[in-house]
Order: sequence, then structure tokens, then C-alpha cells
Amino acid sequence: MDTKYYKAWEEYKAEHPEIEDRLEGVMAPKMQSYEEMVFGFVMMLLM
Repeated sequence: MDTKYYKAWEEYKAEHPEIEDRLEGVMAPKMQSYEEMVFGFVMMLLM
């Protein structure tokens, strides 16, 4: 998806190289679900 409001985990990780590899397994699912919830909320507000 090409948008400035939604970022996949790979894009987020690329922008934040300070994230440690050992924490990535815990952070990735949580961050991705938060991104999807916020994106869904914004889309609901726009419709």
C-alpha cells in the first residue's frame, strides 16, 4: 500500500535502525496491529 499514513513493519524498521533484532519478534506484531487500527480509524472518519 502506498500511503504516508500507513507503514508496514519493514518500512518502520528501515526508518528506525536503533530497534534491536532481539526485540523485533515482539514489536513487529504489535506495531503492525496498531498501524492497522489507526489506519482503519482514520478511514472510518473520512467515510
